[in-house]
Amino acid sequence: MNIIGLNHGEIDSSAALVADGKVVAGSAEERFNRQKKSKSFPHKSLQFCLRAKGLELSDCDCVAQAWNPGEGWLKYNPIISAHRLRREDNFYSIPDHLFSFARRRSMDWVAMDFPAGSRLPKVYHVTHHRAHAANAFFLSPFDEAAILTCDFRGELESTTWCRAKGNKIEVLGRQSMPNSLGMFYATFTELLGYRPDNDEWKVMALSAFDVDCRPAFKRLRGTYSLLPDGGFELDQSYYKGAVLDQPDLYTHKLEKLLGGRRGQPGEEVTEWHCVTAKAMQMAAEEIVTHMLRHLHRTARSRNLAASGGFFMNSVYNGKILEKTPFKRLYVSYAPGDLGNSIGAALYAAHCIHHEKRSRAAPLSYLGPAFSEAEIERCLHRRKLRYERREDAERDIARLVADGHIVAVFAGRMEFGERALGNRSILADPRRGDIKDRINASIKYRESYRPFAPSVLFEKAHRYFEVAPGFECPYMEKVVPVRKRFRSALPAITHVDGSGRIHTVRKEHNPRYYRIISEFGKLTGFPVVLNTSFNINGEPIVASPDDALNTFFNSGIECLALGDFLLTKA
Repeated sequence: MNIIGLNHGEIDSSAALVADGKVVAGSAEERFNRQKKSKSFPHKSLQFCLRAKGLELSDCDCVAQAWNPGEGWLKYNPIISAHRLRREDNFYSIPDHLFSFARRRSMDWVAMDFPAGSRLPKVYHVTHHRAHAANAFFLSPFDEAAILTCDFRGELESTTWCRAKGNKIEVLGRQSMPNSLGMFYATFTELLGYRPDNDEWKVMALSAFDVDCRPAFKRLRGTYSLLPDGGFELDQSYYKGAVLDQPDLYTHKLEKLLGGRRGQPGEEVTEWHCVTAKAMQMAAEEIVTHMLRHLHRTARSRNLAASGGFFMNSVYNGKILEKTPFKRLYVSYAPGDLGNSIGAALYAAHCIHHEKRSRAAPLSYLGPAFSEAEIERCLHRRKLRYERREDAERDIARLVADGHIVAVFAGRMEFGERALGNRSILADPRRGDIKDRINASIKYRESYRPFAPSVLFEKAHRYFEVAPGFECPYMEKVVPVRKRFRSALPAITHVDGSGRIHTVRKEHNPRYYRIISEFGKLTGFPVVLNTSFNINGEPIVASPDDALNTFFNSGIECLALGDFLLTKA
């Protein structure tokens, strides 16, 4: 079967193609329309997915959208169904009325079918958190697992506890607004002067600073309760994210509780910012650890698959196995809403159509690639001077070791918010000044935010406090850098001695593996600084033209477009 997955109607619009149970293509729409966190219907990413396998839409067996309007039928809606008489409301109002003759209950999906001559495939509307659960489990290596999904909100749900085995995902429990861990985190992002649903990374980075947050954490614990059923409850006198007709996610009472001030966009970071961020991170970790311990008791599995926007929190991801009884953890390359196009398609494939699961390694390299001829035509069209290198990987490694900032564009673009070697900017992690150079001329972001290390899989345990065989292929966990290497690798070591690690296997990305290996031969450290190939406020580059535009509009010093090398005088 060929199944198209869509995430549309919210930020991070995307499309994906699942063929015979395997994800074969996918992209965020922002990579094509160049609008960061685009909400547009994913026209261009859908076109890419179809072209990737030479398909027309009519060749696809079905389409799966990661949002289910049928969740609204849990309660009768007289405003739409009784008092609106427009014909276009029939898609909602007729089922709503009919449910008065049947049992109203939550539905994991609803379907819309079309006549054969329409050339449109059936459309499944999959419940948001079921798409998250499918993304977590069906991409994982597990035959059975417990699943926790946490985000701001889906249709109604904000958290679900599930158990999965084979092709079945069973919901064990759920929690809905206004008790939302994603909303909790977003509230403090806004209180600190940042943009909720966008800048949570900044708050997570601030939480690493060595400040005494114990009094603030103690006060903050009074704003929520941990419940015996594994859930939690937010005191709504502090949080108002569920009140849609009022500004701000927080109340004056919460503001007063945490110092009587609110952050201002662009202001210098103070101790108050660090204390508030650290106290909130500790509180969020306490809440989700409570959820996971309950899930372990009820699901009775040693395996955990986690998804939803909260699990972009790589700091907590790195602590899960330490803080809970689970023995194995999987977080995909796109656990947030962006990955729900993949999740919806996998749910349709496995839970609705009972297709056999693919056991291929679920790599994130799902986007477009460009041939050597296509790259060279682009360079000729723009009348640029370049060199073709016989051993580009060795030359890239040497440039990085010599202190240059090198952008790499090669192979298929990554799906997700992390660049994993194919659309990356690389630098020498040994240089204490390189982080400021990248921020000042390329990224234009806050100086306190760390950059991530990519390390050879076999060598990770030597430089980081992890066991031999530890794997983190999607940069999804933060772990401690070994103390003896923190001063030697200052550019990838955060203020608390940690790094958001990316382990690279040769079989997953031979080209990138060789760059790191050659850098290791030159320096003694098979570790490079890796950040995404984009400037602040723009999506990661998708095409050679995007790469060249970013190269010439930033302080990147060298650009490797496949085997073609461009340098600035």
